[in-house]
Amino acid sequence: MHKRSISTTALLFMSVSAIIGSGWLFSSFYASTLAGPAAILSWILAGIAVIIIAFVFGELCSMLPITGSSTRIPHFTHGTVVSFIFSWIIWLSYAAMAPVETQAIVQYLDFYFPHLVNANNSLSSYGYIFASTSMLIFSVINIYSLRWLIKSNNFLTILKICIPTGIAITLIAFALHHGHKLYPEHSTFAPLGLSGILTAISSGGIIFAFNGFKQAAEMAGEAKKPHIALPIALIGSVALCLIIFLLLQIAFLYSVNSSNIVNGWANLTLPANTSPLAAIMAQNNIHWLFPFLYSCAILAPAAAALMYVSSSSRSLYGMSKNGYIPRFFQKLNTEGNPSIAITANFLIGMLMFAPLPGWDKMVSFLSSILAVTYTMGPIALLSLRRQVPNQPRYFRLPFSSLWSVVALYICTLLIYWCGWNIIYKLSLALCIGLITLLIYQVRLKLRGEEIKLNWQASIWMWVYFLGLTLLSYLGKFGDGIGVLPFGWDFLVIAVFSVLVAFLAIKFKLPAHETKAHILEIMNCEL
Repeated sequence: MHKRSISTTALLFMSVSAIIGSGWLFSSFYASTLAGPAAILSWILAGIAVIIIAFVFGELCSMLPITGSSTRIPHFTHGTVVSFIFSWIIWLSYAAMAPVETQAIVQYLDFYFPHLVNANNSLSSYGYIFASTSMLIFSVINIYSLRWLIKSNNFLTILKICIPTGIAITLIAFALHHGHKLYPEHSTFAPLGLSGILTAISSGGIIFAFNGFKQAAEMAGEAKKPHIALPIALIGSVALCLIIFLLLQIAFLYSVNSSNIVNGWANLTLPANTSPLAAIMAQNNIHWLFPFLYSCAILAPAAAALMYVSSSSRSLYGMSKNGYIPRFFQKLNTEGNPSIAITANFLIGMLMFAPLPGWDKMVSFLSSILAVTYTMGPIALLSLRRQVPNQPRYFRLPFSSLWSVVALYICTLLIYWCGWNIIYKLSLALCIGLITLLIYQVRLKLRGEEIKLNWQASIWMWVYFLGLTLLSYLGKFGDGIGVLPFGWDFLVIAVFSVLVAFLAIKFKLPAHETKAHILEIMNCEL
């Protein structure tokens, strides 16, 4: 049984720390290239969307405050195949997050210590050594001292809130003092219209920037008073970080000069695009801010990496608990941390630097699968309200069916906006995950063991992924063929989301099986 030692404040800070990683350093630039000044609307729309989704996880995780909740709750509602596929996607996203944040640290350190990064932003030999050492330190901290991690994270989180906010306010004050406008006069507010605003949400690093809000859900098993702590941490972290991101976006827009957008926002150029905020400060001669920027450019990704090492290890722990991968991943050390899972994720994380050179390359792929990981929340809530209607819910959403369908619709749009050139790669990742599950099940069967796969309860999931892939191919985002017109795709996806929600309710586990799963974890963990 896990020790419940994490307070509400600590849980909130853990989510805030995970959100304010490296995204604040780059997203305002990439969002501006896609939406222009209308990137402000992209942030607001994304913030509202994520808060709606966060409310769903607030009810789920306060009702079932278990470690690795994102990978285990689907098992209670729709069985093995559904749970494994989503567990696989969630684990892949978390396992890649620590390398992404480490890559950001190396790129910023290259400003002071050249030769850490090559011309294409891939790691040099020295950079790989530094990245390996950093990843090892993050893993050791997670293995041996969760309490130390939480205490140090609280301090780092305070810095991560204060420094970006201070930088944004300073840049805005400087711009207003020198008569700068929100954007140059020859520019338009939304150069690519609504399409650009929506594309920026998924492809401009905005969804990536918000991702850490679910950190609290992954640590639910160690939270004090989870029915109070979880909703506050999940929703409060998004609202607080939205304010910070909006300030940074406004500051960036105020600081852009006419010369930066001679060829339009899509071709926004700065003295150093690999470090957008530093470039903005340099061209406006605000060099005294550099120490603050670069200190937080190292501290913020480092603190986020610490949190993601924790999340990815608990995802493996949850998958092992469900019987999808070997049992040794459940082994806990004397501190109650899954040391073998942490070690495995360290080794896998080190393999991700080579095929994804540079922060932008990593994020462009990760943003797609992050949106997929959220879809199971609304599906699980719809099902659990029917499977265990009398289960105590300390945080209960009104109009839960409508709320869940809207949340599922939002998740589907976020995936769709990533575009065909990303979604087809996601389909390949799903196939690899399914093959992995089947291979392990064959090994179990040879040893005389077998797990019920619950294929019927997975029907809705195959309809969802196949349908989403087809819609993406027919749409206009990310090199789709454009048969599905922009505007009509909103209506088609709405109907599609309602259909999937109906199928997910129809093809769910019987109530008695779900109750048995919940009773088992109540006896063991709650």
